[in-house]
Amino acid sequence: MWKKKGEGLTSREVKGTVKFGGSLMVWGCIGWNGYVAILEGGLLESMDDSGIPADEVIFQQDSQAYLQKSPDLV
Repeated sequence: MWKKKGEGLTSREVKGTVKFGGSLMVWGCIGWNGYVAILEGGLLESMDDSGIPADEVIFQQDSQAYLQKSPDLV
């Protein structure tokens, strides 16, 4: 292909590439009430389906104990 000096390329002449495989960043947020609703709708139902009594379960979240200031969720 021949081009005159200073003449640009068109999209037909250029193929885009992605270095390092590309990436996608996703950000999300959920409030405490949404989190509790998910637990109530999924966790308790799953325990009930499995025959696990809720009063025999200790619910432990994946966070530092000093940050846990909410009441029992189960």
